[in-house]
Amino acid sequence: MEKTVILKRIRELQPIILSPVPITLLVPATRATANMAQPQPRSNWGRSTFTTTPGIITCRRTPHTRLHDTSAGGVESAPLVYGFWDSVRSRPRGELWDSIVVDGYATRVITLCSAAIRVAIAFQTGLLAAAMAAFILETTGSRLSNLASFSIARAANSTPWEIYWMASQQRLKRSATKFLQCSIPLLAFLVNLITTFTSTILLFDLTMTSVAVHNGTTSINVGIDMHKDIADFSGVSYWQSKPMAHWRFAETRPSTPSNLTVPKGVADTGDIYRAALPLENVDDRTSLEFLSGPTIVANLRTICVAPTFSNSTLVYKTADTFTTEGLYLEAVLDPSTGWEGGPKVNGNNSLQFSCRLNNDWNQTNSVAWPLSMCTFTELKLKDSLKEVDEGLQNPLSGQPYAFQPVILLNSSEVLNGRIRGWNETSQDWTPVVIPEWVQPSKIAENTTWSNAVTKNGTDIFQASVCFITHNMPLLYNVTMTGKAISDEPKSQPRWRKLHAKTGTEFINQLGIGVSPSDYATRGILDLDVRSGPRFFGINNEGTNATLYDFIGSALFDYSNTGGWAFNNDASMGYVDSSIAWLAHPEHSLLLQTVLQETGDPAEALKNLFSRFYQMIFHDMLPYYTAEQSFELANAKQVLSPTRWTGLITILFVLVVHISLMLVVVWLFAMSTAVSTLGNAWQAVTQIVSSETTPVLQAVSNNSMTDADVREWAKSTGYDERCYGLSGSVSNGESGMWRR
Repeated sequence: MEKTVILKRIRELQPIILSPVPITLLVPATRATANMAQPQPRSNWGRSTFTTTPGIITCRRTPHTRLHDTSAGGVESAPLVYGFWDSVRSRPRGELWDSIVVDGYATRVITLCSAAIRVAIAFQTGLLAAAMAAFILETTGSRLSNLASFSIARAANSTPWEIYWMASQQRLKRSATKFLQCSIPLLAFLVNLITTFTSTILLFDLTMTSVAVHNGTTSINVGIDMHKDIADFSGVSYWQSKPMAHWRFAETRPSTPSNLTVPKGVADTGDIYRAALPLENVDDRTSLEFLSGPTIVANLRTICVAPTFSNSTLVYKTADTFTTEGLYLEAVLDPSTGWEGGPKVNGNNSLQFSCRLNNDWNQTNSVAWPLSMCTFTELKLKDSLKEVDEGLQNPLSGQPYAFQPVILLNSSEVLNGRIRGWNETSQDWTPVVIPEWVQPSKIAENTTWSNAVTKNGTDIFQASVCFITHNMPLLYNVTMTGKAISDEPKSQPRWRKLHAKTGTEFINQLGIGVSPSDYATRGILDLDVRSGPRFFGINNEGTNATLYDFIGSALFDYSNTGGWAFNNDASMGYVDSSIAWLAHPEHSLLLQTVLQETGDPAEALKNLFSRFYQMIFHDMLPYYTAEQSFELANAKQVLSPTRWTGLITILFVLVVHISLMLVVVWLFAMSTAVSTLGNAWQAVTQIVSSETTPVLQAVSNNSMTDADVREWAKSTGYDERCYGLSGSVSNGESGMWRR
């Protein structure tokens, strides 16, 4: 029967620390009087109630009263656990977590929870100290010099350290008992000490991290509404203008390939979609992690093949100005250039063309290739590809590809220095004569480049014809996802230092030098084209055709010299020619770097024209008038839990504290009978007994202090004795008795 009652009491004791509601604890029922009656049998256990006043913990031992306590750490630590746990979850996160962390309240919540934990721990360690004092007095007793302190500790707000200090001075035969009496208050003291620094420990788990914050629906102008006023737009020379930024973009490849297949070995980038971010502010672009809405998407597929020439001749052309003077290739492009079923330059007809070559450069401090590029100005885009492209469907728009052909030329050293010189005798320029042995004798073709050689086998130039997709500006509903980046790439090429060693991170952004599918390393976004296309101009379909022609003229037709050169840091010759013929160093750096890194002209031109499409898009962005709705989520730097070390430490300390409280409450319930916690009068009167009366009289008569009592007890031998609290002695008197 007794064992059953004890087990029942243990089960009732377990929730005392863990539950935030009042808890019932079974303890032996006694009367709180100075003259204690005989203990009642265990079958008549009662209940005791803990209450608190400021600084005092009270336990009234009356039959069938309730023992109340408050959870230490359970409720207070719940917000901390929630915050740390939710920080490792992927989006969507909880609204409460966002309101705490994203809104900047993380440190405040930690401070408040830490304060609540400290208050609860301080209250319960006071209870623990009082209960341990009662346990020691009613079991092993105490030395006379510490007797008053132990007794008063049951009523006053003593600390665990005081109980430990007095317990460590005990002279006990059983070392296990002394270890129990010392270890519990010492651990409680350490718990109390550590929890003093709770907020500091938890703050070590916080670091500045990037968190995506949903900004709701935002209106951004993308497209042209003809019902609204449109600002005048003059445009710029994109070929010779520095891009204002290396704008971040979104990219993907279609899951369904197009019906345009190429032979093995032909340089083909395949269908690749890129979408510009309709955001002017650089911080909005770099912090963007999610975008949903309509924007322009372009298919940048580029294909390069080895051209077939006939009647190729090198001609030095003079002019009234030095702008267009230089060495030109004049040839007939055979209609067999390319492959059956692929794009053609002029359909099934041959095409006579002229394109300027590099003929004067200094390679001493340059690694740039003497590259030049020409569009076939002899053609009109609408007439050149109509017959072939009707059957070649662009999977993005569902319309035929609109390939624009260009020719890329790479001069060899044999052409360097073929320029006019000044004749001092005649005071005139010496005409340039191209020797017969320098003229092309044979055109050797491979899948991508054709190599022109002289009769003796000397290389003259390389040529590649590339087909670049000319995109109609159409809107597509897209979703972009990714991670925020610290900044957009920067590059600073100089006129005479094209290949600077710094500032070339934008090449990685284009997928060169890194895995093209690693969007995070590239710093771009993943693109998902959900639906489309629809016209860029609202209420006026002709706006699309106008912009289409504008892009074609800006990229393929506009050039005073009929083409562009890309060896800025090596090019020599006339200033007029350099100003008009050389592309901007930024563009030259891009083309040269990608081409030399990959050896693929299609990849180089794809990225160059992608740059141009972005320049046009962002150049016109302030002029758009068609309002579109977007959902955006941008990263915000917030203090967020990123480690568990501090939280685990605090939770471990709380577990230790709860365990100590359970042990102490168990010891108090099982081993005490006459102690009433928080009762000052009882604590004082229970010191009085026939055993302690001589001591009390000596102390009273001589007004001794605590130190005096220790010396007196030691000199008289009283300190060698052990006194304990008992409510059952032979004469029925309750108080401190010698053991």
